[in-house]
Amino acid sequence: MLGGAASLVIACYAAVSSLPSIQFPSGPRNTPGLSAAVSINLDHYGVPLIEARTREDAFTALGYMTGRDRLFQIDIMRRKTVGRLAEILGEPLVEDDRLNRTFGFSRLAEQILARLPESQRTVLAAYAAGVNQAMDDLLTLPFEFWALNYKPERWSPKDSILVALNLSMLSYAVEEERMASVMREALPAAVVSFLTPDSDCYNEKLAPSGANTCADTSRPPDELRTFLHKSTQKATNSGAIRETSAARGSNAWVIGGGKTRDGRAIVANDMHLTLGLPNVWYQADLRYGPHRMEGLFLPGLPMMIAGSNGHIAWGLTSVDGDFSDLVRLRKDPGDNNLYATPKGVRAFSSRSESIAVRGKESVSVDVRDTIWGPVLPQPLLGEEVAVAWSMLDASATNLNLLQLDEARTVREALPILQSAGTPPLNGLVADDRGSIGWTLMGKIPARRGLRGIYSEHWDASEVGWDGFLSPSALPTIVDPPEGYIVSTNQRMLPTSVFSTRLSQDYPGGFRAWRVDDALRGSSKLGVAEMVALQLDTKTDFYRFYQDIALRALKGPASQGQPEAARLLAALESWDGRAEPRSKGLALITEFRQTLLQEILSPIFEDCRRLDPDFTYRWSNSDVPLQAIIRSGDPAFLPKSENSSDWTNFLQAALAESAKRLEAKHGRPISEISWGDVNQVAIAHPFSRVAPFLSALLDLPRSPVAGCPQCVRLYEVADGEGVGANARTVVVPGEEQKSVIQFAGGQSGQFGSAHYADRQQDWVSGRATSLRSQEVVSTILLTPAGAR
Repeated sequence: MLGGAASLVIACYAAVSSLPSIQFPSGPRNTPGLSAAVSINLDHYGVPLIEARTREDAFTALGYMTGRDRLFQIDIMRRKTVGRLAEILGEPLVEDDRLNRTFGFSRLAEQILARLPESQRTVLAAYAAGVNQAMDDLLTLPFEFWALNYKPERWSPKDSILVALNLSMLSYAVEEERMASVMREALPAAVVSFLTPDSDCYNEKLAPSGANTCADTSRPPDELRTFLHKSTQKATNSGAIRETSAARGSNAWVIGGGKTRDGRAIVANDMHLTLGLPNVWYQADLRYGPHRMEGLFLPGLPMMIAGSNGHIAWGLTSVDGDFSDLVRLRKDPGDNNLYATPKGVRAFSSRSESIAVRGKESVSVDVRDTIWGPVLPQPLLGEEVAVAWSMLDASATNLNLLQLDEARTVREALPILQSAGTPPLNGLVADDRGSIGWTLMGKIPARRGLRGIYSEHWDASEVGWDGFLSPSALPTIVDPPEGYIVSTNQRMLPTSVFSTRLSQDYPGGFRAWRVDDALRGSSKLGVAEMVALQLDTKTDFYRFYQDIALRALKGPASQGQPEAARLLAALESWDGRAEPRSKGLALITEFRQTLLQEILSPIFEDCRRLDPDFTYRWSNSDVPLQAIIRSGDPAFLPKSENSSDWTNFLQAALAESAKRLEAKHGRPISEISWGDVNQVAIAHPFSRVAPFLSALLDLPRSPVAGCPQCVRLYEVADGEGVGANARTVVVPGEEQKSVIQFAGGQSGQFGSAHYADRQQDWVSGRATSLRSQEVVSTILLTPAGAR
């Protein structure tokens, strides 16, 4: 809770208890800027069908509905991006604000807005007019504004750009560069390379890199053995290992007409982000002129992110790539205000920012800028670093996705996707003729003289960026012979085909392999089969850990041991899936976590000495972990009382894992199901500010299917649930057959009938129609001054 804010508690309680929903006046609403009346038909989920004469009128209406349903959400997003959260939420948010002020997003948004074509600025202005009209029509503000005692400022086109820049954080990946740079200082080069593979063995099967890291015969480098032999450290479980999150991922695949029952193509798309209230996406259906755009929008931004225009359908996934670099600064010894560049020393440019803090004095922030980007607040290994990041270039953001309303074929859509100003993403598209395609989107740095995994000095001309890859240089796949394309954040193409390194650590390899395996031998597919695949929880990923545990328990030393028999029975009960009823998987995943900590932690003791905040977070950490275990080399055993040999160590690790689970859940390991440990808890952000409101605002915990290494992805990362906020299966040209699953509900207003009315369907995996035929109520917007 905000420190000492007793008035906040009273305001929260009064606001929530008195507002069953946000009220609006009835009757037509006069709205500035409209060229003609717009009707908004709402279905039983509160999803609007907007019918307008022009694109601008349609987006005015979308802005109006977004302002009605998501006002606090969009206000928080623009505040977050511009660095104004502490102003309303207090001192704990100062560091977040400091980072966003360092990026200079406010100034960048103005530069982006000035570069946009007039047609896009007109859409932004129309959308802003709709949001502002909704604010004017509110009879009372959403309770969050009352509780925090502030009123939202008027919406502007710049604010929508700020929302787009908030999405750009999907491409910010400097933490793994910090991690690798510390590792390079502390560890032998071969060990660092071994611990940082850019993909896993499943990804290597689909799009090989040419490396041999996934061969069964691959072994840890000799340098690791020597390094560990010199170490006197025991495994400390000191927090040096943290699991990466799949929060930035997504699944998408497209099926060509040759593999479907009716010859029509299909797009399946799961949008993976942190789960919260309200949903990160806003569903809408827009008709204007000859166009119809139905799908998912990002609240605050007048642009459809995924959906269909009746001729083409598209879905997006994160590249999960590396599009930012830390630049080590070599400062002039005699003048701290000078730094070296390829053209000689240069003075930092500077700017001052003032962060307003609720209940406290303002905090002054002095930001220094370089020719590559701003100097970050946090040094690296005692040295200041600047950040070069593609999304800090004003040319990297635009609204070109709006042009997809005109595309009729895959080949027309691909150049639009390639020109779109978004964080780098995978774009998958299908058309009503049965064709399918994939391409990359966004600005991809053209690196010179560096790989990007380590922070380097850029004051020599041989090191840096040569701008960005041109849209025409971005790879494409169109109608491949296998009849489908899969993108689950993995490497999409072999390096022999596309050599540019996009990521240092591709996740999603198993998901890609599993979807590819399911589609390869199938034909005559339809919507039902795609929904079933989206909900697939079969996961062979964890078989390795089950197998080594079973072998350890079945050794001669375990024969007749009651504890071994008990654990053996629990392991053998696993059905290979991550369903709430599945037994044994909880033990296997806990065992894997134990092995990660016990085996890998000792390697990083020198890293922790160099940087006490060091943590090893790597999506593909299982590759080195499994190689160490497969080697059977006693030199790699952790130094502990249970490490006389690998069998003893594995048995002890398994027993310790079972003990932790039993202590947490209060019953024998044989009775602990996956649903006991894998539970979804979706929270409203305000419940963190006022925890006493959690029971009112947050959705109840419930067991949920899925796992971090399932097609149906679900995990808890850093205390938050991560999964598919929405799942869609779209048949372009047959949208009435298309379906959606949507977490939570359409409205962000507590007390609304649509606050969480879709949650149970989402938990159970029940898909509903993307296009509703039912009209529950209608809102009419009329041009200002009309009668």
